[in-house]
Amino acid sequence: MQPLFLTRLVGSGAAAAPLAATVNNGRFYVNRKIRVKQIKTTAEAQVAGADTNSVTLALRNLGTDGSGTTDLATLALTNGVDMAADTPKALTLSATAANLVVNPGSVLTFRQVKVGNGMNIAAMHCEVEYEVI
Repeated sequence: MQPLFLTRLVGSGAAAAPLAATVNNGRFYVNRKIRVKQIKTTAEAQVAGADTNSVTLALRNLGTDGSGTTDLATLALTNGVDMAADTPKALTLSATAANLVVNPGSVLTFRQVKVGNGMNIAAMHCEVEYEVI
């Protein structure tokens, strides 16, 4: 089966100051039962990871009522984990296979989670590869 993609611009540009709080950017409405195969994000400008004040990227399943807390994939932008401009970077999928199955009516959100004082973060494009099951 050919993979399918959801894609969305998340964020509006490089921040003038570090990310002030955790932000849920972009929403993906799921209208069929799917299994997520891969998640990539592409930043419009370089992002240099840092250990104390950084950002963790995540794709979260909010479920059908907005209260879900399951992260399908994450990427901690720590020291040595950088993003080059316009170069896709994969997030690490959850090791729990059941977390990658998303039911119809669920909403996925791309999160930028502030760690410490946060960091400057560029606008990003998120791509979710999935299969209908």
